[in-house]
Amino acid sequence: MDPKKKIWNRWITFLHKQEERSKLREEMLLRQIRISVPDYDKVGRLSVTELHVLQEVGGRDRVNVTTIAQHIGVTKSAISKITVKLLKKGLLERYQLEDNQKEVFFRLTAVGEMVNEIHESYHQRLEIDMYRFLDRYTPAELAFLEKVLREATDE
Repeated sequence: MDPKKKIWNRWITFLHKQEERSKLREEMLLRQIRISVPDYDKVGRLSVTELHVLQEVGGRDRVNVTTIAQHIGVTKSAISKITVKLLKKGLLERYQLEDNQKEVFFRLTAVGEMVNEIHESYHQRLEIDMYRFLDRYTPAELAFLEKVLREATDE
């Protein structure tokens, strides 16, 4: 079989498996949040993007809609909608600086911090698993893989 065809077939298989794994990991993460967060019923289901917004807010000072949008690559309009949801869920709170009442910033609530910590530890486990997986490859193979991924994501 043509090498390009083999790669294509493997790519399709990879995408399907990643989708399955992603769903399982997301369910596991949400289960952990449900167990750990006292008012889970108020929080409800969280999307991956909502979790990443919490991560951005938790990792920075003076975070506004523009900052979040730039860092996670989502439109400001989408971030505005997400922050409204997170405010209603009690995971974020808004604040303004005394000398600048025009600009609105966000910070995590105590529950938001709890959810963010669970999400962060989840990411750390994923990173460790990825490093273990990559340990089987030589430095040259890793360099090639990085090049392929860089070129694929730059297009």
